[in-house]
Amino acid sequence: MPVDAANFSVESVRAEWNAAAAAFADAQSTGRDIYRLEVFGPAQAELCGSVQGLRVLDLGCGAGYFAREMAKRGAVVTGIELSPEMLRYAAAQEERDRLGIHYLLGDAARLLEQVEPKSFDLVTSCLALQDMPDVPTVLRSAREALVSGGRLVASIAHPCTDTPFRRWEKEANGAKRWLCVDRYFERGPLTYQWMGWSYEFSTTALHATLEDWMSCILAAGFSLRALREPVSSAEAVARYPELEDCSRIPYFLLLDFERR
Repeated sequence: MPVDAANFSVESVRAEWNAAAAAFADAQSTGRDIYRLEVFGPAQAELCGSVQGLRVLDLGCGAGYFAREMAKRGAVVTGIELSPEMLRYAAAQEERDRLGIHYLLGDAARLLEQVEPKSFDLVTSCLALQDMPDVPTVLRSAREALVSGGRLVASIAHPCTDTPFRRWEKEANGAKRWLCVDRYFERGPLTYQWMGWSYEFSTTALHATLEDWMSCILAAGFSLRALREPVSSAEAVARYPELEDCSRIPYFLLLDFERR
């Protein structure tokens, strides 16, 4: 559902994710967040390649899922998150795991108030950029935080299938027949209802076209290295049949850029 852009702000996003934090963290710890855990999360980690010894900054780190994935692979990780409730879950997990992750509470658009320029080798963001009200400033700040030749590896909801109108047409038995999408060129924030988790909640995220995303990232001072559209594996679908849709339709887009 489209919303007024005036209602998509740092304050509104913080409030929404504070309210969602318990359900979101629970879904990751219990395995309910299967698209993250089985599809785009592993694919993004693979795209990052070897991170042993690299200084990694995770933007919009949430409850810490991707920061932990990078730390487990040998990176020295800093995560920044707008929602104090989300960060509370990340910090609690760090107390248990002791992976050496340093968490910061703050707005990624004001990143350079908390980190030094050219202090990271890799910046990541795991399905969080579209939740940020000022993406151009976030990207420029991320570039300044990177060393020369440093990389930005991010995942976003796929602009071509995550549109203002989106609905699966289904068979009489409930099987998904085909995905109907429309109004792709209507840019702006959308409200999403999250159902089937420990409780229902809503968040707001930006819909922009693929051209918009590419133009914005290139304008921030990056060069494209790779683009990936992850799919669910046959093994994942065997374990979780509901992932079958993601073997047919690209739900997520992975972006690998280098600082110019």
